[in-house]
Amino acid sequence: MKGVILCLFIITISFCKYESYKPLTVVKYNEEKALLGKKLFFDKRLSPNENYSCQTCHNLYWNLSGSNQDSMEKGTLNPPTILNAAANYLFYSDAKISNLKDQVKESITSRIELNSDNDKIVDSVNNISEYKILFKKIYNDGINFDNIADAIAEFEKAVLSVDSPFDRFISGDNNAIDDSAKKGFKIFNNIGCAACHNGRNLGGNLTQDIGREKISALDTSKRLRRVPSLRNITKTAPYLSHGEINDLKEAINFIGNYQLGYVLSKDEIDALYSFFLTLNGKKPRILNEY
Repeated sequence: MKGVILCLFIITISFCKYESYKPLTVVKYNEEKALLGKKLFFDKRLSPNENYSCQTCHNLYWNLSGSNQDSMEKGTLNPPTILNAAANYLFYSDAKISNLKDQVKESITSRIELNSDNDKIVDSVNNISEYKILFKKIYNDGINFDNIADAIAEFEKAVLSVDSPFDRFISGDNNAIDDSAKKGFKIFNNIGCAACHNGRNLGGNLTQDIGREKISALDTSKRLRRVPSLRNITKTAPYLSHGEINDLKEAINFIGNYQLGYVLSKDEIDALYSFFLTLNGKKPRILNEY
């Protein structure tokens, strides 16, 4: 009996140790809709001048980052990674949207994104014979704005980069990450990173008062920013809201100092970087299909 109690105690301690985190797993999605959404995501013909697509800013092939620093203009917001976006609870830097399909609709119509509108994009899709056939086959009511957004949202559900070494580690495989990464994970928890970067996406589920921009103290709505996910972080340069920093170790040092008030040593930065490497998941299956 004592042995059973001891065993349960050890299991409980082990669970509590990682209770702030959950492994990222594949979510259910409609395969036909996702493949249609993939076509739409990469199709430049849907933009007003047919010169860019969703992929232009959210790179999914060149280096599997899900973001594209080459598309940034000075003073603009850093495009967030689209990998694992479906695991977020909040979308956009100001967290103004909490529904995946609504995020797609906003991205399609936003002046600083695809810059289309409901009627314009429906007309564009209607003028492409392949889409007319596919939408008629997949959706009972064919081509409309809601179905276009729905297909792209299904594609976003399919681009989850799962089975990272960290996922395997918190699931019980102690050998999934090396000692340097374990040290970095311990530092990550000890200095308070986990207060904001937690859950299955290590972020994307709450807002934080940035508090250091030159904004009126009364205008708190502009100071709140969505906490980004740290998954695949070593591939998603540049960093910070406006892409001010290109080097991840420099970003780690900056965040530690200015957000946490903690001066990190070189060894600590190296260990945190090793931990962040374990957050890289596998290439989503749908990106291997044509």
